[in-house]
Amino acid sequence: MHRIRQWWNQPDHFEWLSAYLAARHLAAFGRCLMAATMGVLALALGLMLFSPSGPQEVVPRTLLATIVTGLAAIGVAYAIRWPSRRLSYRFSVLGSVAIAIAALTEADPLSGLVTCFAFAGLAGYVAFFHGPRLLFFTLLVGVLTAVTSCARIALDGDVALALSRLLIYCGALLSVPICGQVLVLWLWADATKSTTDPLTGLVNRRGFRRAAHGLLAGAVGHEGRRFSVVMIDLDGFKKLNDQFGHATGDLVLVSVADSMRRTVGENAVLARIGGEEFLVAETARRSEVDATAERVRMAIASTEWGVTASLGVASVELVAAPPDSGELIDGLISAADKAMYEAKRAGGNQVCCV
Repeated sequence: MHRIRQWWNQPDHFEWLSAYLAARHLAAFGRCLMAATMGVLALALGLMLFSPSGPQEVVPRTLLATIVTGLAAIGVAYAIRWPSRRLSYRFSVLGSVAIAIAALTEADPLSGLVTCFAFAGLAGYVAFFHGPRLLFFTLLVGVLTAVTSCARIALDGDVALALSRLLIYCGALLSVPICGQVLVLWLWADATKSTTDPLTGLVNRRGFRRAAHGLLAGAVGHEGRRFSVVMIDLDGFKKLNDQFGHATGDLVLVSVADSMRRTVGENAVLARIGGEEFLVAETARRSEVDATAERVRMAIASTEWGVTASLGVASVELVAAPPDSGELIDGLISAADKAMYEAKRAGGNQVCCV
């Protein structure tokens, strides 16, 4: 039961997996694949309007035509841009409803059962990008729809065929999302290993850039809110390392990381980018940006090791999405780095804003 509860409560995969694909330049391929899949499904269901096995009454035909149009629209949406998590969730729910209606409105129940196999692809997508609850909903709708189609086949007199096809369908339906879940766990392990600093547990430079892209997108269009980057460098850390050894230096870094983790907000990204250097990115009002930097400075100074830090802050207000978010993030990191050195030249243990 513990394993099942642990699986049931695992978080949604959409945000980190989307970022993982984007970081490996696979987002465009993913969009094209989803657009093509939606297009093929819309075409396949649309052809049933011209088949004697398809819906024959006015209302079912109208429903199927609406579904075909909706699937085509979803395909166009994927072709234009990768959806948000919420929109992807809605697409998945609508997809389940659409496939169920399409299968149940067909005149031939065996043809309807074949349509149910589209649930396998949808369940794979949900298992890959979303959580167990939505996957359970998708599988439940898929199984109930198939059971209904098989019941119609059995009522026509062929019970053995109904049971045989139902078992084949359930095997196919379950195998795809199970494989998807296993693959996601492997990717999660790879993503965590490649984006996490092993000493402090914070994200590394690669993880920072990936998470900062998401923060940056959320800051666009919010009046008065700024996207900021804070560069942090511990004062005199090399001397401390030389005096007490690297083991003590590692303890200091862990202590500082824990202190900063408790200080920054939930919506901030905190990273160790090498040695005694850290980065913070957040979206907030200008006064809050300065206040966060000051709180971080005080938190570091209050650790049991008595170390201090020099902090540089750079921020920008975004009224529109930048043409190159990576270039903007790199520019802010560079500006914050220069400001940090200004603080260090001024004596350290202070914040310099640009």
